[in-house]
Amino acid sequence: MKKIIGIITVCAVMMLSGCQVNKKAQIKALADCEYDVESVDQVKFNGKSLDSFKGSDGNYNMSSIASLAMALFSKELPLEGKVNLKITNPEVQKAAFNSLKYVIEIQNSPLFEGTVDQNVNLNQGESTIVPMTFKANIFNKAKENGFDKFFDELLNKKSEGFMVLKIKPSIRIAGQNIYYPSYITVDKNFGSKIFKLFK
Repeated sequence: MKKIIGIITVCAVMMLSGCQVNKKAQIKALADCEYDVESVDQVKFNGKSLDSFKGSDGNYNMSSIASLAMALFSKELPLEGKVNLKITNPEVQKAAFNSLKYVIEIQNSPLFEGTVDQNVNLNQGESTIVPMTFKANIFNKAKENGFDKFFDELLNKKSEGFMVLKIKPSIRIAGQNIYYPSYITVDKNFGSKIFKLFK
Protein backbone atom coordinates (compact mmCIF):
# COMPACT_ATOMS: atom_id res chain seq x y z
CA MET A 1 0.00 0.00 0.00
CA LYS A 2 2.84 2.36 0.91
CA LYS A 3 4.48 1.62 -2.45
CA ILE A 4 1.25 2.50 -4.31
CA ILE A 5 0.89 5.76 -2.38
CA GLY A 6 4.53 6.54 -3.10
CA ILE A 7 4.06 5.93 -6.83
CA ILE A 8 0.93 8.09 -6.90
CA THR A 9 2.77 10.89 -5.06
CA VAL A 10 5.70 10.77 -7.50
CA CYS A 11 3.32 10.82 -10.47
CA ALA A 12 1.42 13.80 -9.01
CA VAL A 13 4.66 15.73 -8.44
CA MET A 14 5.81 14.96 -11.99
CA MET A 15 2.45 16.09 -13.40
CA LEU A 16 2.55 19.34 -11.43
CA SER A 17 6.14 19.92 -12.50
CA GLY A 18 5.16 19.24 -16.10
CA CYS A 19 2.24 21.69 -15.84
CA GLN A 20 4.56 24.41 -14.53
CA VAL A 21 7.00 23.86 -17.41
CA ASN A 22 4.15 23.86 -19.91
CA LYS A 23 2.70 27.02 -18.36
CA LYS A 24 6.03 28.82 -18.66
CA ALA A 25 6.40 27.68 -22.27
CA GLN A 26 2.91 28.92 -23.14
CA ILE A 27 3.48 32.29 -21.49
CA LYS A 28 6.83 32.65 -23.25
CA ALA A 29 5.07 31.90 -26.55
CA LEU A 30 2.80 34.91 -25.93
CA ALA A 31 5.83 37.16 -25.43
CA ASP A 32 7.53 35.82 -28.56
CA CYS A 33 4.58 36.68 -30.81
CA GLU A 34 4.74 39.75 -33.04
CA TYR A 35 2.03 42.34 -32.35
CA ASP A 36 1.33 45.08 -34.91
CA VAL A 37 -1.45 47.58 -35.54
CA GLU A 38 -2.78 46.47 -38.92
CA SER A 39 -5.18 49.41 -39.09
CA VAL A 40 -7.43 51.71 -37.10
CA ASP A 41 -10.86 52.39 -38.54
CA GLN A 42 -14.33 53.68 -37.65
CA VAL A 43 -12.54 56.58 -35.93
CA LYS A 44 -14.73 59.39 -34.66
CA PHE A 45 -13.68 62.52 -32.82
CA ASN A 46 -16.43 64.33 -30.95
CA GLY A 47 -18.94 62.13 -32.75
CA LYS A 48 -17.70 63.05 -36.24
CA SER A 49 -15.39 61.39 -38.74
CA LEU A 50 -11.88 62.83 -39.00
CA ASP A 51 -12.56 64.12 -42.52
CA SER A 52 -14.70 66.89 -41.06
CA PHE A 53 -11.71 68.25 -39.09
CA LYS A 54 -9.20 68.23 -41.93
CA GLY A 55 -7.89 71.64 -42.94
CA SER A 56 -7.48 72.78 -46.54
CA ASP A 57 -3.72 72.13 -46.31
CA GLY A 58 -4.30 68.58 -45.06
CA ASN A 59 -2.98 69.35 -41.58
CA TYR A 60 -4.50 70.10 -38.22
CA ASN A 61 -5.12 73.69 -37.15
CA MET A 62 -7.44 75.25 -34.57
CA SER A 63 -9.59 76.99 -37.18
CA SER A 64 -10.35 73.65 -38.82
CA ILE A 65 -11.96 72.34 -35.60
CA ALA A 66 -13.98 75.38 -34.63
CA SER A 67 -16.96 73.08 -34.18
CA LEU A 68 -15.33 71.79 -31.01
CA ALA A 69 -16.23 74.98 -29.14
CA MET A 70 -19.47 73.53 -27.78
CA ALA A 71 -17.66 70.39 -26.71
CA LEU A 72 -15.27 72.46 -24.62
CA PHE A 73 -18.20 73.90 -22.70
CA SER A 74 -19.69 70.46 -22.11
CA LYS A 75 -16.30 69.05 -21.04
CA GLU A 76 -16.83 66.11 -23.39
CA LEU A 77 -14.34 65.28 -26.16
CA PRO A 78 -14.98 61.64 -27.05
CA LEU A 79 -12.46 59.77 -29.18
CA GLU A 80 -13.51 56.36 -30.46
CA GLY A 81 -12.57 53.75 -33.01
CA LYS A 82 -11.58 50.15 -33.69
CA VAL A 83 -8.03 48.80 -33.64
CA ASN A 84 -7.28 45.80 -35.83
CA LEU A 85 -4.39 44.08 -34.04
CA LYS A 86 -2.36 41.63 -36.12
CA ILE A 87 -0.77 38.80 -34.13
CA THR A 88 1.88 36.59 -35.75
CA ASN A 89 3.64 33.58 -34.24
CA PRO A 90 7.20 33.30 -35.63
CA GLU A 91 8.27 30.52 -33.24
CA VAL A 92 7.98 26.71 -33.35
CA GLN A 93 6.10 26.68 -30.03
CA LYS A 94 2.35 26.97 -30.56
CA ALA A 95 0.90 30.24 -29.24
CA ALA A 96 -2.60 30.21 -27.80
CA PHE A 97 -4.65 32.66 -25.77
CA ASN A 98 -8.30 33.25 -25.04
CA SER A 99 -8.30 36.82 -23.73
CA LEU A 100 -6.21 39.96 -23.71
CA LYS A 101 -6.31 43.25 -21.89
CA TYR A 102 -5.39 46.43 -23.73
CA VAL A 103 -4.67 49.96 -22.64
CA ILE A 104 -4.22 53.23 -24.51
CA GLU A 105 -1.98 55.71 -22.70
CA ILE A 106 -1.41 59.41 -23.18
CA GLN A 107 1.80 60.69 -21.65
CA ASN A 108 2.22 57.48 -19.62
CA SER A 109 -1.24 57.78 -18.09
CA PRO A 110 -4.10 55.35 -18.96
CA LEU A 111 -6.75 56.89 -21.20
CA PHE A 112 -8.74 53.75 -22.00
CA GLU A 113 -8.62 50.15 -20.75
CA GLY A 114 -10.49 47.23 -22.24
CA THR A 115 -10.60 43.46 -22.59
CA VAL A 116 -11.36 41.31 -25.60
CA ASP A 117 -12.24 37.61 -25.38
CA GLN A 118 -11.23 35.63 -28.46
CA ASN A 119 -9.78 32.14 -28.72
CA VAL A 120 -6.61 32.25 -30.78
CA ASN A 121 -4.37 29.31 -31.68
CA LEU A 122 -1.37 30.05 -33.86
CA ASN A 123 1.15 27.57 -35.22
CA GLN A 124 4.48 28.78 -36.53
CA GLY A 125 4.09 31.40 -39.25
CA GLU A 126 0.35 31.84 -38.73
CA SER A 127 -1.34 35.20 -38.15
CA THR A 128 -4.73 36.48 -37.09
CA ILE A 129 -6.51 39.79 -36.62
CA VAL A 130 -8.07 40.68 -33.27
CA PRO A 131 -10.42 43.71 -33.27
CA MET A 132 -10.33 45.97 -30.22
CA THR A 133 -12.73 48.90 -29.78
CA PHE A 134 -12.17 51.98 -27.67
CA LYS A 135 -14.02 55.11 -26.60
CA ALA A 136 -12.59 57.69 -24.23
CA ASN A 137 -13.16 61.27 -23.17
CA ILE A 138 -9.91 63.18 -23.77
CA PHE A 139 -11.18 66.52 -22.42
CA ASN A 140 -9.29 66.39 -19.11
CA LYS A 141 -6.03 65.42 -20.80
CA ALA A 142 -6.40 68.27 -23.27
CA LYS A 143 -7.17 70.74 -20.51
CA GLU A 144 -4.17 69.64 -18.42
CA ASN A 145 -1.75 70.21 -21.29
CA GLY A 146 -3.42 73.25 -22.84
CA PHE A 147 -5.76 72.63 -25.77
CA ASP A 148 -3.52 74.14 -28.48
CA LYS A 149 -0.43 72.24 -27.37
CA PHE A 150 -2.34 69.00 -26.80
CA PHE A 151 -3.97 68.88 -30.23
CA ASP A 152 -0.81 70.01 -31.98
CA GLU A 153 1.12 67.20 -30.26
CA LEU A 154 -1.60 64.63 -30.82
CA LEU A 155 -2.54 65.35 -34.41
CA ASN A 156 0.80 66.43 -35.84
CA LYS A 157 2.63 63.57 -34.11
CA LYS A 158 5.69 65.50 -32.94
CA SER A 159 6.63 63.30 -29.98
CA GLU A 160 7.17 59.55 -29.83
CA GLY A 161 5.38 58.04 -26.88
CA PHE A 162 2.69 60.72 -26.62
CA MET A 163 -0.03 58.11 -27.27
CA VAL A 164 0.86 54.44 -26.74
CA LEU A 165 -0.99 51.14 -27.22
CA LYS A 166 -0.16 48.23 -24.89
CA ILE A 167 -1.60 44.75 -24.47
CA LYS A 168 -1.49 41.92 -21.92
CA PRO A 169 -2.47 38.51 -23.39
CA SER A 170 -3.50 35.50 -21.31
CA ILE A 171 -3.68 31.73 -21.40
CA ARG A 172 -6.33 29.61 -19.70
CA ILE A 173 -5.12 26.99 -17.23
CA ALA A 174 -7.37 25.01 -14.89
CA GLY A 175 -10.31 27.29 -15.66
CA GLN A 176 -8.41 30.52 -14.89
CA ASN A 177 -6.93 33.22 -17.09
CA ILE A 178 -3.19 33.56 -16.48
CA TYR A 179 -2.08 36.93 -17.87
CA TYR A 180 1.37 37.82 -19.06
CA PRO A 181 3.12 39.49 -16.08
CA SER A 182 3.43 42.94 -17.68
CA TYR A 183 1.97 44.97 -20.55
CA ILE A 184 3.61 44.54 -23.96
CA THR A 185 4.09 47.77 -25.91
CA VAL A 186 2.58 47.39 -29.38
CA ASP A 187 2.88 50.93 -30.76
CA LYS A 188 4.70 53.96 -29.30
CA ASN A 189 3.17 56.24 -31.92
CA PHE A 190 -0.40 55.02 -31.75
CA GLY A 191 -1.74 58.54 -32.30
CA SER A 192 -0.30 58.53 -35.81
CA LYS A 193 -2.40 55.45 -36.63
CA ILE A 194 -5.56 57.16 -35.41
CA PHE A 195 -4.99 60.53 -37.06
CA LYS A 196 -3.49 59.26 -40.30
CA LEU A 197 -5.74 61.65 -42.27
CA PHE A 198 -3.63 64.54 -40.99
CA LYS A 199 -0.43 63.49 -42.74
